[in-house]
Amino acid sequence: MILNKVRILIVEDELLIAEDLKDILEELGYEVCGIAVSAREAMVLIEEKSPDLALLDIQIKGGRDGIQLAADINEQYHMPFIMLTSHADLQTLNRAKEVHPYGYLVKPFHEKDILAAIEMALANFAKEQEKKQHEDKSEDFVLKDSLFIRTNGMLVKIRFKDIIYFESDANYTNIFTFDKKYVIRSILKELEGKLDPHRFVRIHKSYLINLEEIDSIQSDSVHIAGKEIPISRNQYSWLLQQIKML
Repeated sequence: MILNKVRILIVEDELLIAEDLKDILEELGYEVCGIAVSAREAMVLIEEKSPDLALLDIQIKGGRDGIQLAADINEQYHMPFIMLTSHADLQTLNRAKEVHPYGYLVKPFHEKDILAAIEMALANFAKEQEKKQHEDKSEDFVLKDSLFIRTNGMLVKIRFKDIIYFESDANYTNIFTFDKKYVIRSILKELEGKLDPHRFVRIHKSYLINLEEIDSIQSDSVHIAGKEIPISRNQYSWLLQQIKML
């Protein structure tokens, strides 16, 4: 019996399959916190519901399939996911392996296989997080005016005024200063939470920029230190308001 209910998001555009899967999960003692039929809807539910695990069908509606969705999840969140598919061909498996799923289930599903896949995924994810926390204890820390990061076996101090922007690279983040590039083992979302939101802002899922270094703004991009960086549509108006407040 599962005492603390694990919250699971189902991403499946065949609603009959999704409802059957929901019934199985609830019978096993899990909580289904949402059903999404597209990658866009799934990302909204992840942000709103904070699931412990996602079941991602590879073939879903919309412009992005389940594997592309998995890549977005890796980039923006730390959470396990299991791929669901009716196709077990080598090409699909090779694509799925690139996003490092915590499990892989082929339709039709059997209750015991679902239970085993979920419990193994959660156990492996927990072990991975524990290891990462141990490794990252001294990985980076933030002072009032600077950030310390570990690079080449030593801690290096980077002043905030020297940072132009941060760029997401899967489970890593690239830090660009005026004369150097650093790579740290941290996703952009985690780093964003440690920084001053009045100086550093997320204008795109992959970019966090220093507001004080912006050279120019267009409706779909900003120019900063000679680099053109895309801006999300919903961030454009918000960014203009932030600039006015500086």
